[in-house]
Amino acid sequence: MENRKTYAVDFDKTLNLADTYPQLGRPNMELIAFLKERQQAGDKIILWSCREGDLLKSAIKFCRNYGLEFDAVNDNIRENIEHFNNNCRKVFANYYIDDRNACFGDLPVISLQEKSAQRKGIAEYIMERFTRCE
Repeated sequence: MENRKTYAVDFDKTLNLADTYPQLGRPNMELIAFLKERQQAGDKIILWSCREGDLLKSAIKFCRNYGLEFDAVNDNIRENIEHFNNNCRKVFANYYIDDRNACFGDLPVISLQEKSAQRKGIAEYIMERFTRCE
C-alpha cells in the first residue's frame, strides 16, 4: 500500500493527440493502457489539465470512453488532502506526464536494447515512452 504512486497526466497532446486545441482527436492508447494498468496495480491517476468548464467535461468523457477514470481532476487525491490536512493549489504527484515536459540533456537515457535483459523502473519507462525532446 505504501508504495502507491500518483500520476498527474495532461490531456491535450498527451492523452488526446489532436493537432489543434480544443479539438478531440486520436487517443493515445499506449498511454491510456499504461495508466489503466497502473491504476489496477493500486496507483492513483490525476487528470491535470488547463481545460475548464465544458472543455474539461469533454476531456473527462473522452477518457471515460476509453475506460480511463480519474481519481482526481485538477485537484489532489483525497488521501493526500487528508494526510496533510491541506489542499494546496499545487497538485502533488510522483510522476507528471505532459507534452511540455522539460528534457534535461544530462539525465541518462536508457534504450530498450541496453536494458533488454533487465526489468525497467517506472521512471525510466515513462522517460522513454512519453516525453518528447525536440
